[in-house]
Amino acid sequence: MSAAGQQAPQAGADAGFDEDAVLLLMQWLAEQGAVAAISAGGRTVRPICEEGWMFHVSGPDVVAEEGTVEQCVRNALPRLRETGMPVDEGMPELARMRDGGLEGTGLLVLDWLTEQGLSVFLKADGARTTPGWTLIVSGEPLTETQRADGPSAGRCLRRMLSRLRAEGVAVPV
Repeated sequence: MSAAGQQAPQAGADAGFDEDAVLLLMQWLAEQGAVAAISAGGRTVRPICEEGWMFHVSGPDVVAEEGTVEQCVRNALPRLRETGMPVDEGMPELARMRDGGLEGTGLLVLDWLTEQGLSVFLKADGARTTPGWTLIVSGEPLTETQRADGPSAGRCLRRMLSRLRAEGVAVPV
């Protein structure tokens, strides 16, 4: 169960990682030449109420730290507007997040990992020639830090899920 009170999808369900609004926003930011990252440390080492997530965009430089990814992104959007980023005109409709929640399957998986005590870092890198993604997961019970790179968030997440399962982490997707 995530901090937002939602459960991750059952195993075998269509994950739909590339339909996640925050991941679409990060992809759009990367396409604009920015580097967007979300990260959190495992929650077993500190109380849930303490700020746990960070959303960072460089080029323009915007940082938001909050308890949930949704809060981070909602707080970062006005700051992005202030920098002149055309968030209202250029973003895909699904990434605008005007209605409903922001967390899709991909972020629910990342949130679940932090609830298990793992640290996560996901980056959409628009400073590369072709925007690319990096996902890093570390902490107990992993024997070593896991890293997955790919051309999309969905590919990174799918690669990471395979690696985590090989390490014995029973991810519920």
